[in-house]
Amino acid sequence: MASKESPEKAEFAEPMSSEKGTSYGSLTALAQAAATDHALTPMQAMRTSWRTLLWSLFVCIGPLSWGFDAQVGSSLLSIPVFRQDFGYMEDNQAILTAPWQSAFMSANAIGGMFGGLALGYVSDKLGRRGAVAVSSVISIGAVLIQFFTPSHVNGMFLAGKLINGFGLGMLVACASGYSAEVSPLALRGVTTATVNLGISVGRLLSNCVIRSTGNRTDAYAYRIPLALQWIFPVLLLVGLPFAPESPWWLVRNMRKEDAEQVLAKLGGCPLGSDAKLQVQQIQETIELEDSYAATATYMDCFRGVNRTRTIVAMMVFVLHVCAGVNFVWGYSSYFFELAGFADRSAFNLSIGLTAVGVFGNLLAFYILDRFGRRSIFNWGLMACTVILLLIGFVWLDNTNPTAKWAVATLTIIYTFIFQTSFGPIGYVIFAEVSSAKLRSKTVGIATWTDSLCSMVMNIVLPYLVNPDEANLGGYLGFLFGGLALAGTVWAWLFIPETKNRTVAELDLLFEKKVPAKDFATHKLHDTDYCEL
Repeated sequence: MASKESPEKAEFAEPMSSEKGTSYGSLTALAQAAATDHALTPMQAMRTSWRTLLWSLFVCIGPLSWGFDAQVGSSLLSIPVFRQDFGYMEDNQAILTAPWQSAFMSANAIGGMFGGLALGYVSDKLGRRGAVAVSSVISIGAVLIQFFTPSHVNGMFLAGKLINGFGLGMLVACASGYSAEVSPLALRGVTTATVNLGISVGRLLSNCVIRSTGNRTDAYAYRIPLALQWIFPVLLLVGLPFAPESPWWLVRNMRKEDAEQVLAKLGGCPLGSDAKLQVQQIQETIELEDSYAATATYMDCFRGVNRTRTIVAMMVFVLHVCAGVNFVWGYSSYFFELAGFADRSAFNLSIGLTAVGVFGNLLAFYILDRFGRRSIFNWGLMACTVILLLIGFVWLDNTNPTAKWAVATLTIIYTFIFQTSFGPIGYVIFAEVSSAKLRSKTVGIATWTDSLCSMVMNIVLPYLVNPDEANLGGYLGFLFGGLALAGTVWAWLFIPETKNRTVAELDLLFEKKVPAKDFATHKLHDTDYCEL
């Protein structure tokens, strides 16, 4: 988006036909809007486009719901009455069989895989607001199924979790794409990083709720946390009629006047030249992308330079898993208990761990536009690699109480670094790296990848950690440390710098096959629009 200070007397060269597609004159909306976008600072953007920030926070209620549901799903297994209602009693102990544990733990991720893929079709047909509405209704229905599931009807409860994962997967993916499309360049990093903040806050709220209700002896020990999930999709449905539609979707569907009104409202300016310039910028970017590819299917995400963009969007989440986030977060309470804390104290520390993550995510807002996406992602991944290897080395002396304390401390440090760096930055990169034309589909594919990796980890990790299985414990630091080290090398080679780059500029950089490490320094000129 262009800033409010765009010149009012700008003249735009008309697109000219050429054999390669659409050619642009030396003075275009792309070049002019890019110049004004780069001149706008984050603070200036917040003053003029604060409505954009608020609406981005609003759609991040969806990711918040995803984080809440994911944490509830894993925490339910620790509630005795839940294990009793969906398992069996043996020697006065409630037991939920391993297959059902794996099924309940993985249902959210499996549903999210298909929800992420469905987003591309639903969002392109109904708009970003329409996709949020559909997924919210699905989530409400799915929570109803779970809430009213009778005891020992495990299949019905599982179906509810799968359906809810489908709806929430759509919400997470849609929040990222929507935030990227309504935000001016100077705010794009902050608004897309808010997706991860929403997930972190959802996990924190979930832990607090389970902490309050988990000791109840009736079915409401787990039904209350489930019922509270209704709050989030209901809030979305109440606010959606007032939310602006994505201007990119409006322009692509030949609704330029509506797009101008949305942009004027978001930028806090009267309907006029500024909004018209931004719509012109969007339209020329769409024409530029159409000149590269005439269609916008899922297969197009893996053709030409879009293949590179899609792989980067997918890999930021693969690297999350390779860096052991499921291992560290999922077994933090286990490490706290080994360090000598009572069960209740260990759970309280887990709440503190999620609070540390929220604080780290807030700090990421401050640094992401100061140091750039690529630098923060790479350095954060490298630091977490070192911590994982340290966990492995410390675990060599796991009979020593001091070593157990050290591992528990390292999990806290890891969480802070992850949530300050490549955790939230991954959500920024995967939203920014895709082309505008394929954004909803690319984001959906990346969300599918994230859910797939989480599902695999939820199935595999118990067998690696549990005392009656491989019993590796902290030795897994070596495994994930090695994977993270390989991921650090890949990230240095292929993660591009998307900071301060407009959608059109990123299109050109990818089309020109500029190396990822040179995205920040490569200079683009007006003639580049003609050459391509």
